[in-house]
Amino acid sequence: MIVGLLLLTAKMANINLIPKEFKRVFLRSVFNTLAIFCHFAGLSFLSVAEAGAGLFTAPIFVLMISWFFFSEKFSLLKLIAVILGTLGVGLLLQPDFKQLNFLLLFPVLAGFFYGLAVVTTKNWCSNESTLCLTTCYYFSFGFIGFIMTTAFHLISPETTYTETAKYFFVGWKPVDFNFLYWLLIQAILNVTAISLIIFAYQKIEASFLSIYEYFFLIFAAFWGWFLWSQTLELLKWIGIFLIIIAGLIISKNKKST
Repeated sequence: MIVGLLLLTAKMANINLIPKEFKRVFLRSVFNTLAIFCHFAGLSFLSVAEAGAGLFTAPIFVLMISWFFFSEKFSLLKLIAVILGTLGVGLLLQPDFKQLNFLLLFPVLAGFFYGLAVVTTKNWCSNESTLCLTTCYYFSFGFIGFIMTTAFHLISPETTYTETAKYFFVGWKPVDFNFLYWLLIQAILNVTAISLIIFAYQKIEASFLSIYEYFFLIFAAFWGWFLWSQTLELLKWIGIFLIIIAGLIISKNKKST
């Protein structure tokens, strides 16, 4: 549905959706897709705020990937931000080291892959049109989703994972009109949200605007409580706070350099 809306927009605006660097755009789309898949996997057994906070570890991974692969400077302030962010993740997920559950890696993996997508967007895809990158991402999302759903349908994972992660490891299921209705609503909301984000980044400095992205965590906590009565313990709120502080330090440091 989203790809259809984007193709219609491209045709009306006469925008070419063919990537200039196909391989790089392909890899960026895969990284973005894996990030959102891991995010949705986390949503299947964590609260909206917890899964969202995992995704917002991305600035930490952007910093580390940029330092390791692109030799960007790594100041003491950035190191403090990484330590704070890592501590925040620990408080948020509170892993039991006696009985490690690999499912807890999903929120952190979401941040890691999203960080990869951000770095590759900046370093590889700066000459591509925004609509081209968005369309390729959603096409990748749909294609990989088709493959994964088919795989889970043919090879059923262990019952433990299907019970814990609920819908994520489930294969194909019959759908009805109500499902398609909400799917259409999601498609419209997705396109609207992404369009607003793109418009904002075109008008406002990215390092300043990134601060406001953290309002997502506040809205995530609110909707989780409003719709599903999800609440968080004090330590988890402290973890989210530390992740926000780490992201703000990195954003502020980028602006100053």
